[in-house]
Amino acid sequence: MQVSGNNNPLLYYKLAYELKESQTKVFEAQPTVVRDLVTFSEDITNIKSVEDLMKNRIVLNMVLSAFQLESEIDKPAMVEKILTESPTDDESLVNRLVEPRWTKLAEALYPLNNDPDFFQKQENVDAILTGYKTNEYEKFQGENADGVREAMYFKRLAGGIETVTQIIADKAIMKVVRVGLGLPESFQALSYDQQLERLERMIDVEDFQDTEKIDEMIDRFLIFTQINNNDPTANPMLSLFQPIGNGEFVGPAPIQIDFSV
Repeated sequence: MQVSGNNNPLLYYKLAYELKESQTKVFEAQPTVVRDLVTFSEDITNIKSVEDLMKNRIVLNMVLSAFQLESEIDKPAMVEKILTESPTDDESLVNRLVEPRWTKLAEALYPLNNDPDFFQKQENVDAILTGYKTNEYEKFQGENADGVREAMYFKRLAGGIETVTQIIADKAIMKVVRVGLGLPESFQALSYDQQLERLERMIDVEDFQDTEKIDEMIDRFLIFTQINNNDPTANPMLSLFQPIGNGEFVGPAPIQIDFSV
């Protein structure tokens, strides 16, 4: 059973992994999940083209969810354009967006345009189901406390980060890094070049190859998320993390290069 609230996102994040087996069973027993999986299994082999996919809202939503794009379900023209234009074409919409989730979707699904048996291949079906279940499980856990979903997403993908531009391009990863570094929401109002220059001074991307430093960043993100969602007077410990005097940061002065405090 999900518990709403923002009391301790770090605790809920850790429980999501420690109790994953039992929590996964609860997640998969939800009526909407059961319905989606049944519909998917019944309809997927009948989808022979992008046009077919666009006509089946439940399956389309599951495909989009597999790439964390389910919120875009009501933009059919945009979705169809991305699915039907070659991701290798520099002028295609997906390459103008420069958004990793859309890029991954386009690269994965473009073969459907030329292969009516695309979803007859089990590896393609399994890839969608795995992505859908992973994303929806993270959303399910995110209902417990703000930041949990983003933290789980970050944990899963942070090891693939090689450049600061990748961080800026992914909104969820950027949020974890920004909050984890103690940067205010107004940081997003800076120009792209200003954000890039600032982050390149503060981050060593090699740290993303170190699981301990990834975990440290997640812990900082979740602690600062809790601070932003709670009255610090209710917990004296939170007062240790209050904004510094000039109001520029939401936590302690951000670290330079190393993720650790």
